[in-house]
Amino acid sequence: MAEHPPCTILIVGHGPSCVVTLVGLLHRQGYTVVTVGNSALAWVQLPVRQYAVILCDLDIPEIDGYTFYALLQQHYPSLCPRVIFLTNDTTEVPGAAFPQWGGHPWLSKTCGVTEVLCAIAQVLHAIDKPHAAWDIRG
Repeated sequence: MAEHPPCTILIVGHGPSCVVTLVGLLHRQGYTVVTVGNSALAWVQLPVRQYAVILCDLDIPEIDGYTFYALLQQHYPSLCPRVIFLTNDTTEVPGAAFPQWGGHPWLSKTCGVTEVLCAIAQVLHAIDKPHAAWDIRG
């Protein structure tokens, strides 16, 4: 079991095998996980719950991960430090194409368990209250 208070993670993911693998891993670590298959559904979920971390696939239907993050910056800036990006493109560091990431962790969809858990721990450690999600509802 991970050494953290229970928290909820939103996975905005495309590709059922990657999402299923992440959900299983995160449940085993004690996290509550909400999954959506596209960014339009993610946008609906944001005001419904508090999320400690958002795992966002760059290649998602409706609005791509880059645009989704830009919208977060405009409408829910308090959630931006909680984003971890997922990508299939392992040939280029995503930050080079999207400098606004400002040091956000990113993961290859083929990464291992350790990398996923380390990225989540990095985000939880970097925010002011490591175990609490920011409430964007008011």
